Amino acid sequence: MRPLRFSSLPGGLELDVREEVRRLALPIAEADGLELVDVEFLVQGRRRTVRVLLDRPEGIRVGDCARFSRHLSDCLDMNQTMAGGYSLEVSSPGIDRPLRTLEAVGRFIGTKVALTTHELRDGRRKHEGELLAPDGERVGIVMDGSELWFDWPEIKDMRLVVDPWARVRGGEKGTR
Repeated sequence: MRPLRFSSLPGGLELDVREEVRRLALPIAEADGLELVDVEFLVQGRRRTVRVLLDRPEGIRVGDCARFSRHLSDCLDMNQTMAGGYSLEVSSPGIDRPLRTLEAVGRFIGTKVALTTHELRDGRRKHEGELLAPDGERVGIVMDGSELWFDWPEIKDMRLVVDPWARVRGGEKGTR
């Protein structure tokens, strides 16, 4: 799906809606001590949805999401970012948290991740393994006993993989 663009800025400058929402949401999140994990902009027919994922070390609460949602909604309306109607969803990243920055990757070293590349690598786009410490702009995983390294721009998506049996077996690493 192509990112939607709007041209409401002076000079007809086009910006990706997702990036504009991120630009407006980041200072609101930081003021509340929250981490802005991701911003998604989805269009399904006539329905447009802005989804914002937030977190904090001690976990995100419903009240945090509600307060942030009110502030961001006011900001989006005031800046006329979204012409017409839209739905705003604010929530935690969930157990399959997306990793969108190298900083986030660094916090989850040793956990299992699933990553998808833009292009085929070894005949596949989907790779799963234990996350290694980033090396500059490179991300590595241990997959089938071997290290596999990816340049950051090669990665289309990366998410934590939660093993539902880890607590039963004990000793395996969790997501935090």
